[in-house]
Amino acid sequence: VLIRVLVVTLIVLVLALVVSPIFIRRLAHRLTGPLSDLSQSTKHAAEHAKTGVVMLPVPDKPTEVTDLAKDFNDLLKQLHDRQEQQKLFIMNAAHELRTPIATIRSHAQLIERHGRAHPEIVLKSVNYITEESRQMQQLIEELLQLSRADRLTLDTHLLNLSETVQHLAEKLASAFSQTIEVHVTPNMSVESNESAIEQILDNFVTNAAKYSPADTIIAVNLTRDDDGNAVLAVLDQGAGISAEDKSHVFERFYRSANVRGTVPGTGLGLAIANQLATINNGRIKLRDNQPHGTIAELILPLATTKERHQLNES
Repeated sequence: VLIRVLVVTLIVLVLALVVSPIFIRRLAHRLTGPLSDLSQSTKHAAEHAKTGVVMLPVPDKPTEVTDLAKDFNDLLKQLHDRQEQQKLFIMNAAHELRTPIATIRSHAQLIERHGRAHPEIVLKSVNYITEESRQMQQLIEELLQLSRADRLTLDTHLLNLSETVQHLAEKLASAFSQTIEVHVTPNMSVESNESAIEQILDNFVTNAAKYSPADTIIAVNLTRDDDGNAVLAVLDQGAGISAEDKSHVFERFYRSANVRGTVPGTGLGLAIANQLATINNGRIKLRDNQPHGTIAELILPLATTKERHQLNES
């Protein structure tokens, strides 16, 4: 019996030694074949990256390589989209800067050629140059702010939003021809960055004033919604925003066709405000006012009861 066991064991060992390398070789080929193809496709994608996004072929099996190829394609698409956004941003920035530079050059040449003979044009041209320079400065500052906002982390602290909104709205009231009415629910606190909140509210009110008649009312309201959020809303009585424009207003440099060239602006304000809201764990919402106009809302999570007690004690 012992001899039989030894013989069977020996046969099994021999078979294992013979079969195992064949099985391992087939398994390795099953994995390395698709991986090798994927590697070659990756090299091809890298070589042709400048011509556009190149997607990798996705094998049906094995599952591990299929998933890896899909992950690679997702990454390639994200990188391509990011690159296209950067290209578009640079093109738009160059276009927006080209106009004021051309205006400044034109008026400088006008002064140079005719300033002595016609001194009355000097002051007018200087005023144009000053205004275009101011717009260029604003655009450059907003471009820098946008570039920083992509990687910005803000220092936040427990903030009495009611006091902040009340103070800023009263300060803004003297800057515009419209009447600004403020309705603030007291003692509303959020974990946020005060400077960012002020900039968002300033953008909301400035936009409302730009697109509203001078004899209308701009309302600044701070309320609480049913989900326990603070809602900072600015309501104007202007022409409103079309459904088409609403889907684009947060894009950089976007301006509605019916105001481009007639209402000053860079098309960057809401893009910056939207990024600041996101960094503050909030969101911006635009909806129609009735019977006409726009309601711009900043929605932020309210501080917990414990956090509010800490603010009151401090």
